[in-house]
Amino acid sequence: MDSEVAVEVLRAVKRPQSVSELVASLRRRNEAVIQALSEMDERGLVERRVERGGGRGRPRVVVSSTALGEEYLDAYNRLSHIALKATPPGLRRAVADAEYASRLKARGLDPFQLFLELNEHVRSAKGAG
Repeated sequence: MDSEVAVEVLRAVKRPQSVSELVASLRRRNEAVIQALSEMDERGLVERRVERGGGRGRPRVVVSSTALGEEYLDAYNRLSHIALKATPPGLRRAVADAEYASRLKARGLDPFQLFLELNEHVRSAKGAG
């Protein structure tokens, strides 16, 4: 789930809206909004209810935020103002580590399992010294 899309949806449905109103207000593709709503509904962030009108055609689906959705939005708003304290050397190291982990996985090795084995060897070496 794309957190930025989720936040846009949650901000928009503070006042319940139909799916078509939501698509129009977000200026996103219909399919993208429906997929996001499905994922958010599964996670309990929004709820969708069908409103049957007296006329013909498809019934109207109205989307509203749940209590969990409101908590998610509040947490996002609180945390989005916190600056990360990453430094360029730290970021380069993280990229190098990620590339190394990818190469290990490509060889069929589990990076986490290798880390645990290395950690055990270090503990053994410290205990023997």
